[in-house]
Amino acid sequence: MSNADRSSVIREKLASVSASVRLLFFEQSLGCDSCAPTRRLLEQLADLCPYLTVEVLNLILDKDRAAQHGVDRVPAVVVSSPNRDRIRFYGSPAGHELTSLLDAIEITGSGDSGLTEHSRTQLATLTTAVKLLVFFTPSCVYCPQMVTLGSRLAIESPMVSITAIDATEYPDLVQRYGVNGVPKTVINDQREIVGAAGESELVAAVMQIQEARRCD
Repeated sequence: MSNADRSSVIREKLASVSASVRLLFFEQSLGCDSCAPTRRLLEQLADLCPYLTVEVLNLILDKDRAAQHGVDRVPAVVVSSPNRDRIRFYGSPAGHELTSLLDAIEITGSGDSGLTEHSRTQLATLTTAVKLLVFFTPSCVYCPQMVTLGSRLAIESPMVSITAIDATEYPDLVQRYGVNGVPKTVINDQREIVGAAGESELVAAVMQIQEARRCD
């Protein structure tokens, strides 16, 4: 796909964004080869959408902001709008994951998760904080489905947050969570879903975290 065609596809995707969305980009000047290209990508997206802005932050110098958003490594992108800042990416959202980032921007701006009424009803009863970690690789065609689904849950419920993690950039996290294939979704370090899952399966797994806590 040519750069012009790529820009046309991205512009079309961002056309539905009609409310302000800010991309908080955390970088550092040393030891981060992917920070500069990630920053350029985000700035290119902002150029294509009048409602999209990029705020560049330094992981060390802006440590309070990083702590506020639970960011402890770079490059990191937090997709943010008022009361909706629970979607973040570790690593460059390039390749197939660009789709996930565009989806996250779209649903963050609208505030509409797009989930079924049944899922919405279930998540409305959630009182336990749930952290989703979704491991991906830029070449994985199935990963965007899980990242976007997790983002939809994070938009629907203030109790849910998601971090999409590029498995090619963070070997320490890959080892810690035993990632042998992607997508892999880790829920509160207690449950795992390997491969792409449907909406009902992920929502059920999230609700099971709450049930398990009640039984403790």
